[in-house]
Amino acid sequence: MKIKNHEYEYERLAIGGTLPAFLFCYYGAVPNINVGLKKPFMFEEAGILQGVFGDTKRDVLERLGTSLSISGLLPFGGNTKSIRIIDENTLEAYSEARKVRIKFQELIIFDEEGIQGLPKVKKRVKKKYKVYDWLFAKQGKKHEHKMLTSDDDFVKEVIFHSSFKPFAQKEWYDPVAISYMTEKQLQDVNYGENLARLKVTAMMKEAGIRGAANGYDTRKPDRRLYYAVKLEHEHREVETIGRDIHQNTKTIKFNHQTEEEIEKNFLDTYPKRVYNKICLKTD
Repeated sequence: MKIKNHEYEYERLAIGGTLPAFLFCYYGAVPNINVGLKKPFMFEEAGILQGVFGDTKRDVLERLGTSLSISGLLPFGGNTKSIRIIDENTLEAYSEARKVRIKFQELIIFDEEGIQGLPKVKKRVKKKYKVYDWLFAKQGKKHEHKMLTSDDDFVKEVIFHSSFKPFAQKEWYDPVAISYMTEKQLQDVNYGENLARLKVTAMMKEAGIRGAANGYDTRKPDRRLYYAVKLEHEHREVETIGRDIHQNTKTIKFNHQTEEEIEKNFLDTYPKRVYNKICLKTD
Protein backbone atom coordinates (compact mmCIF):
# COMPACT_ATOMS: atom_id res chain seq x y z
CA MET A 1 0.00 0.00 0.00
CA LYS A 2 1.35 3.40 -0.96
CA ILE A 3 1.69 5.84 1.94
CA LYS A 4 0.07 9.19 1.23
CA ASN A 5 1.72 12.38 2.47
CA HIS A 6 -0.18 15.12 4.28
CA GLU A 7 1.03 18.31 5.96
CA TYR A 8 -0.50 20.20 8.88
CA GLU A 9 0.48 23.19 10.99
CA TYR A 10 -0.35 23.90 14.65
CA GLU A 11 0.66 26.62 17.05
CA ARG A 12 0.71 24.16 19.98
CA LEU A 13 0.64 20.37 19.85
CA ALA A 14 0.69 17.74 22.61
CA ILE A 15 1.88 14.13 22.39
CA GLY A 16 0.55 11.43 24.70
CA GLY A 17 -2.39 9.09 25.19
CA THR A 18 -2.34 9.54 28.97
CA LEU A 19 -4.88 11.07 31.31
CA PRO A 20 -2.68 14.12 32.09
CA ALA A 21 -2.20 14.72 28.35
CA PHE A 22 -5.92 14.52 27.59
CA LEU A 23 -6.83 16.77 30.51
CA PHE A 24 -4.21 19.33 29.47
CA CYS A 25 -5.51 19.32 25.89
CA TYR A 26 -9.13 19.57 27.03
CA TYR A 27 -8.55 22.62 29.20
CA GLY A 28 -6.12 24.29 26.81
CA ALA A 29 -7.86 23.36 23.53
CA VAL A 30 -4.58 21.86 22.35
CA PRO A 31 -4.53 19.24 19.52
CA ASN A 32 -3.26 15.82 20.59
CA ILE A 33 -1.53 12.96 18.81
CA ASN A 34 -0.51 9.68 20.44
CA VAL A 35 0.67 6.18 19.61
CA GLY A 36 -1.90 4.52 21.85
CA LEU A 37 -3.96 5.10 24.97
CA LYS A 38 -2.51 4.33 28.39
CA LYS A 39 -5.66 3.54 30.28
CA PRO A 40 -5.60 3.86 34.08
CA PHE A 41 -6.46 0.86 36.23
CA MET A 42 -10.13 0.04 35.78
CA PHE A 43 -11.07 0.59 39.43
CA GLU A 44 -8.86 3.58 40.27
CA GLU A 45 -11.14 6.27 41.65
CA ALA A 46 -11.21 9.61 39.86
CA GLY A 47 -10.53 11.57 43.05
CA ILE A 48 -10.44 15.31 42.36
CA LEU A 49 -11.78 14.60 38.85
CA GLN A 50 -14.83 12.72 40.09
CA GLY A 51 -18.24 14.01 39.14
CA VAL A 52 -18.51 15.68 35.77
CA PHE A 53 -16.05 13.33 34.05
CA GLY A 54 -16.92 10.03 35.77
CA ASP A 55 -16.27 7.94 38.86
CA THR A 56 -12.98 6.30 37.81
CA LYS A 57 -9.88 7.63 36.07
CA ARG A 58 -10.58 5.32 33.15
CA ASP A 59 -14.05 6.87 32.80
CA VAL A 60 -12.41 10.31 32.78
CA LEU A 61 -9.90 9.32 30.07
CA GLU A 62 -12.60 7.87 27.83
CA ARG A 63 -14.94 10.85 28.22
CA LEU A 64 -12.13 13.31 27.60
CA GLY A 65 -11.16 11.33 24.51
CA THR A 66 -14.70 11.56 23.19
CA SER A 67 -14.83 15.30 23.89
CA LEU A 68 -11.45 15.94 22.22
CA SER A 69 -12.50 13.92 19.19
CA ILE A 70 -15.80 15.81 18.80
CA SER A 71 -13.90 19.10 19.15
CA GLY A 72 -11.46 18.14 16.40
CA LEU A 73 -8.53 17.98 18.85
CA LEU A 74 -7.68 14.36 18.01
CA PRO A 75 -7.01 14.99 14.32
CA PHE A 76 -5.60 11.52 13.59
CA GLY A 77 -7.73 9.45 15.97
CA GLY A 78 -5.92 6.39 17.29
CA ASN A 79 -4.24 5.46 14.04
CA THR A 80 -0.73 6.77 14.70
CA LYS A 81 1.85 3.97 15.00
CA SER A 82 5.03 6.01 15.49
CA ILE A 83 6.30 9.59 15.62
CA ARG A 84 9.62 11.04 14.50
CA ILE A 85 10.82 14.50 15.47
CA ILE A 86 12.63 16.02 12.50
CA ASP A 87 13.74 19.35 13.94
CA GLU A 88 12.72 22.07 16.40
CA ASN A 89 9.52 22.82 14.49
CA THR A 90 8.70 19.68 12.53
CA LEU A 91 7.67 16.10 13.19
CA GLU A 92 6.29 13.21 11.17
CA ALA A 93 3.53 10.87 12.36
CA TYR A 94 3.16 7.48 10.69
CA SER A 95 0.17 5.20 10.36
CA GLU A 96 -0.21 2.09 8.21
CA ALA A 97 -1.66 4.10 5.34
CA ARG A 98 -0.12 7.55 5.50
CA LYS A 99 2.67 9.80 6.67
CA VAL A 100 1.74 13.16 8.18
CA ARG A 101 4.18 16.04 8.42
CA ILE A 102 3.32 18.53 11.16
CA LYS A 103 4.75 21.99 11.72
CA PHE A 104 4.50 23.34 15.26
CA GLN A 105 5.60 26.35 17.26
CA GLU A 106 5.46 24.51 20.58
CA LEU A 107 5.43 20.76 21.26
CA ILE A 108 4.45 19.42 24.71
CA ILE A 109 5.35 15.77 25.36
CA PHE A 110 3.57 13.72 28.04
CA ASP A 111 4.70 10.26 26.92
CA GLU A 112 7.93 9.39 25.10
CA GLU A 113 6.93 5.89 23.99
CA GLY A 114 6.98 5.44 20.23
CA ILE A 115 8.83 8.72 19.54
CA GLN A 116 12.12 8.90 17.65
CA GLY A 117 14.45 11.90 17.58
CA LEU A 118 13.81 13.05 21.14
CA PRO A 119 16.11 15.67 22.71
CA LYS A 120 18.91 14.17 24.81
CA VAL A 121 18.22 12.61 28.19
CA LYS A 122 19.25 14.82 31.10
CA LYS A 123 18.62 12.21 33.81
CA ARG A 124 17.89 8.49 33.67
CA VAL A 125 15.13 7.47 36.07
CA LYS A 126 15.17 4.03 37.63
CA LYS A 127 11.87 2.54 36.52
CA LYS A 128 9.42 0.72 38.76
CA TYR A 129 6.45 -1.24 37.59
CA LYS A 130 2.90 -1.52 38.83
CA VAL A 131 1.73 -5.04 38.06
CA TYR A 132 -1.87 -6.25 37.93
CA ASP A 133 -2.52 -10.01 38.16
CA TRP A 134 -6.11 -10.76 37.20
CA LEU A 135 -7.47 -13.95 38.76
CA PHE A 136 -10.62 -16.05 38.52
CA ALA A 137 -12.05 -17.55 41.70
CA LYS A 138 -13.23 -21.10 41.02
CA GLN A 139 -13.79 -21.49 44.76
CA GLY A 140 -14.02 -18.60 47.23
CA LYS A 141 -16.08 -16.24 45.12
CA LYS A 142 -18.81 -15.43 47.68
CA HIS A 143 -17.74 -13.21 50.59
CA GLU A 144 -18.03 -9.64 51.88
CA HIS A 145 -14.41 -8.50 51.49
CA LYS A 146 -13.65 -5.59 49.14
CA MET A 147 -9.88 -5.44 49.64
CA LEU A 148 -6.99 -7.23 51.35
CA THR A 149 -3.55 -5.72 51.97
CA SER A 150 -0.06 -6.92 52.88
CA ASP A 151 3.18 -5.28 54.03
CA ASP A 152 5.07 -6.45 50.94
CA ASP A 153 5.31 -4.73 47.57
CA PHE A 154 4.65 -8.13 45.97
CA VAL A 155 0.86 -8.48 46.12
CA LYS A 156 0.53 -5.24 48.05
CA GLU A 157 -3.23 -5.14 47.55
CA VAL A 158 -5.95 -7.51 46.46
CA ILE A 159 -9.11 -5.87 45.13
CA PHE A 160 -12.29 -7.90 44.70
CA HIS A 161 -14.60 -6.95 41.84
CA SER A 162 -17.83 -8.32 40.44
CA SER A 163 -16.94 -11.22 38.19
CA PHE A 164 -16.77 -10.49 34.46
CA LYS A 165 -17.74 -14.06 33.56
CA PRO A 166 -20.95 -14.23 31.49
CA PHE A 167 -22.39 -16.95 33.75
CA ALA A 168 -21.49 -15.16 37.01
CA GLN A 169 -24.04 -14.36 39.66
CA LYS A 170 -24.29 -10.86 41.10
CA GLU A 171 -22.66 -11.80 44.43
CA TRP A 172 -19.63 -13.54 42.87
CA TYR A 173 -16.29 -11.73 43.16
CA ASP A 174 -12.93 -12.24 41.45
CA PRO A 175 -9.61 -10.85 42.74
CA VAL A 176 -7.00 -8.68 41.06
CA ALA A 177 -3.62 -8.43 42.80
CA ILE A 178 -1.57 -5.23 42.67
CA SER A 179 2.23 -5.42 43.06
CA TYR A 180 5.13 -2.98 42.76
CA MET A 181 8.27 -4.41 41.19
CA THR A 182 11.70 -3.49 39.90
CA GLU A 183 12.72 -4.48 36.39
CA LYS A 184 14.81 -7.32 37.84
CA GLN A 185 11.87 -8.62 39.86
CA LEU A 186 9.63 -8.43 36.81
CA GLN A 187 11.86 -11.03 35.11
CA ASP A 188 12.23 -13.21 38.24
CA VAL A 189 10.09 -16.38 38.47
CA ASN A 190 9.82 -15.77 42.23
CA TYR A 191 7.64 -12.77 41.38
CA GLY A 192 5.79 -14.53 38.58
CA GLU A 193 2.13 -15.12 37.91
CA ASN A 194 1.94 -18.47 39.72
CA LEU A 195 3.53 -17.09 42.89
CA ALA A 196 1.10 -14.16 42.80
CA ARG A 197 -1.79 -16.63 42.58
CA LEU A 198 -0.47 -18.64 45.53
CA LYS A 199 0.02 -15.54 47.68
CA VAL A 200 -3.49 -14.26 46.95
CA THR A 201 -4.86 -17.72 47.81
CA ALA A 202 -3.03 -17.65 51.14
CA MET A 203 -4.25 -14.10 51.92
CA MET A 204 -7.84 -15.08 51.17
CA LYS A 205 -7.62 -18.14 53.41
CA GLU A 206 -6.11 -16.06 56.23
CA ALA A 207 -9.02 -13.60 55.87
CA GLY A 208 -11.48 -16.47 56.42
CA ILE A 209 -12.62 -16.73 52.81
CA ARG A 210 -13.60 -20.26 51.76
CA GLY A 211 -15.25 -22.08 48.92
CA ALA A 212 -18.71 -23.57 48.55
CA ALA A 213 -20.21 -25.88 51.17
CA ASN A 214 -19.09 -29.50 50.82
CA GLY A 215 -21.26 -31.57 53.13
CA TYR A 216 -20.64 -32.39 56.80
CA ASP A 217 -17.83 -33.93 58.81
CA THR A 218 -18.63 -37.65 59.28
CA ARG A 219 -17.07 -37.61 62.75
CA LYS A 220 -18.81 -34.37 63.74
CA PRO A 221 -22.14 -34.36 61.89
CA ASP A 222 -22.98 -30.82 63.01
CA ARG A 223 -19.76 -29.41 61.51
CA ARG A 224 -20.11 -28.03 57.97
CA LEU A 225 -17.26 -28.59 55.51
CA TYR A 226 -16.20 -26.22 52.73
CA TYR A 227 -14.02 -26.40 49.65
CA ALA A 228 -10.67 -24.58 49.88
CA VAL A 229 -10.07 -21.36 47.94
CA LYS A 230 -9.07 -22.16 44.37
CA LEU A 231 -7.87 -19.51 41.91
CA GLU A 232 -6.87 -19.48 38.25
CA HIS A 233 -4.54 -16.84 36.81
CA GLU A 234 -6.06 -15.13 33.78
CA HIS A 235 -3.59 -12.45 32.64
CA ARG A 236 -1.02 -9.91 33.81
CA GLU A 237 -0.85 -6.20 33.00
CA VAL A 238 2.28 -4.11 33.58
CA GLU A 239 2.32 -0.33 33.99
CA THR A 240 5.61 1.60 33.96
CA ILE A 241 6.11 4.11 36.78
CA GLY A 242 8.53 6.95 36.07
CA ARG A 243 9.92 8.70 32.98
CA ASP A 244 13.43 9.74 32.01
CA ILE A 245 14.07 13.48 32.27
CA HIS A 246 14.77 14.94 28.83
CA GLN A 247 16.32 18.30 28.05
CA ASN A 248 13.71 20.93 27.21
CA THR A 249 14.45 22.99 24.11
CA LYS A 250 13.12 26.32 22.91
CA THR A 251 10.12 24.68 21.23
CA ILE A 252 9.96 21.15 22.70
CA LYS A 253 8.83 20.81 26.33
CA PHE A 254 8.33 17.74 28.54
CA ASN A 255 5.38 17.85 30.92
CA HIS A 256 5.59 15.61 34.02
CA GLN A 257 2.49 16.88 35.79
CA THR A 258 -0.06 14.45 37.19
CA GLU A 259 -3.72 14.77 36.30
CA GLU A 260 -4.35 16.09 39.82
CA GLU A 261 -1.76 18.85 39.36
CA ILE A 262 -3.24 19.85 35.99
CA GLU A 263 -6.76 19.93 37.43
CA LYS A 264 -5.67 21.96 40.46
CA ASN A 265 -3.77 24.41 38.26
CA PHE A 266 -6.88 24.90 36.12
CA LEU A 267 -9.10 25.42 39.16
CA ASP A 268 -6.62 27.89 40.67
CA THR A 269 -6.24 29.97 37.52
CA TYR A 270 -9.72 29.71 35.99
CA PRO A 271 -11.36 32.56 38.02
CA LYS A 272 -8.48 34.88 37.15
CA ARG A 273 -8.72 34.03 33.45
CA VAL A 274 -12.49 34.59 33.44
CA TYR A 275 -12.05 37.91 35.26
CA ASN A 276 -9.42 39.05 32.76
CA LYS A 277 -11.64 38.03 29.86
CA ILE A 278 -14.59 40.02 31.25
CA CYS A 279 -12.38 43.06 31.87
CA LEU A 280 -11.02 42.92 28.33
CA LYS A 281 -14.58 42.83 26.93
CA THR A 282 -15.72 45.81 29.00
CA ASP A 283 -12.66 48.00 28.40
